[in-house]
Amino acid sequence: MDGQIIANAYHHEYWGFPIALYFWLVGGSAGSFVISSLGWVFGVKKYKPVAFFASNFAIVLLLLVPILLIIDLGKPYRFFHLLMVTSFSHWSAPMVWGSWFILTYPVGMVIYSYFVYKGNQTYARIFGILAVVLAIGTHWYTGVVIQLNPSRDPNHDSAAPLLFLTGAYVSGIGLLIVSMWIRNKFARREIVPESLLIDMSKLMLYGIVFDLFLLFNDFLLATYGTGEEHTMLYDVLLGVFRWAYLYMEVIWGLLLPLLILIIPKIRNSMYWVVLASFMTATGVYGMRIWWVMASTYYQGHF
Repeated sequence: MDGQIIANAYHHEYWGFPIALYFWLVGGSAGSFVISSLGWVFGVKKYKPVAFFASNFAIVLLLLVPILLIIDLGKPYRFFHLLMVTSFSHWSAPMVWGSWFILTYPVGMVIYSYFVYKGNQTYARIFGILAVVLAIGTHWYTGVVIQLNPSRDPNHDSAAPLLFLTGAYVSGIGLLIVSMWIRNKFARREIVPESLLIDMSKLMLYGIVFDLFLLFNDFLLATYGTGEEHTMLYDVLLGVFRWAYLYMEVIWGLLLPLLILIIPKIRNSMYWVVLASFMTATGVYGMRIWWVMASTYYQGHF
């Protein structure tokens, strides 16, 4: 009840799996686009051959997002309220920022993909930079929406957007590696070299290490923090949501892939890399589940 009073939300419709899936898709889109931008925007030439596929993959993931958000509203026409600044919305609201980011980000990526397809380095870089800014804005806002809500423990924290962005980075690269590996099985030409996919897994490894570092800091904060923080960690995240937080995200999605990618004998094996990528990509969905649902469970039971 305190959370409802603080947030001024006296309704009984809680966010569930569709919104967790939304967070997962928008994050996966960001991670994929990071790989696409490396070649044409940041000048890492070896990633140019995968840029077009990675950008289109990011677009497809992002196009699914509005469907989930509009369905969750219950009354789909309410979607337009966030775009009507003079009536129902205000520019100080992060939801308004996000509505425009979600609309403009895919447009920027489509234009960027077009110039990549045409091989136009100048315009691909210009619109790639714009798409990178929109990508960061889209995924930063997603974390901020949760961060700024005082009733959203354990995410009412300045590190929440960073944790969200890191999860997006690793899950997007993981999804991209798996999808490219499957594409290689059916493609007759323009096959992506396995060495490049293995190199991408090393970029994912850096994100996994940083993600674990952020989670460990959150663990310390809750363990030595207030009674509410302690309850959230041990009774909710390690209690009711243990399967999503501990088993799915930490163990399946981070620790096991970390072991695979640091063991010399298997880290250069394509099948082990694909397995680690699949585990990371699906494991981050566990993070999206507790990210969305743990706070509402806490409000209703403690």
